[in-house]
Amino acid sequence: MAIKSHKLGPGFLKFGETASLQEFGSQCTAVKLEPSVDEEDNIPVLSGEELEGDETESYMLTGSFLQDYGGMTSLLVWCKTNAGKVLPFEFTPSTAGGLTIKGSVKIRAVAIGGDVKTRNTTDFEFKGIGDWVPSAVPAG
Repeated sequence: MAIKSHKLGPGFLKFGETASLQEFGSQCTAVKLEPSVDEEDNIPVLSGEELEGDETESYMLTGSFLQDYGGMTSLLVWCKTNAGKVLPFEFTPSTAGGLTIKGSVKIRAVAIGGDVKTRNTTDFEFKGIGDWVPSAVPAG
């Protein structure tokens, strides 16, 4: 099998419904969808057998974006305004790669500020709600 590898970007990260999409891609310096599995211990029974423990899958959508202090349209303000809301997202790691990921996340407020005379970034970590679905990006 031939080696395949892509760089992250150019792509996009969008939140919200079609009529009110918020684009993060132009500010993001890192984006990652991180699945995880929480496994419960097996339960031993008298016969010597074990009842297999439950597994719960979850995910986080994480990353960093450049801070913008330019007013009420900044992503910093958008995160605070939408904190606690569950919104759909669409993450395309690379428009050349052909993959997009859709799901829903709970938005959280993010840190504001940092080092003086520096282009500060802020990290975001949005908890996945429900499942995420990979799909092909339509050609064209």
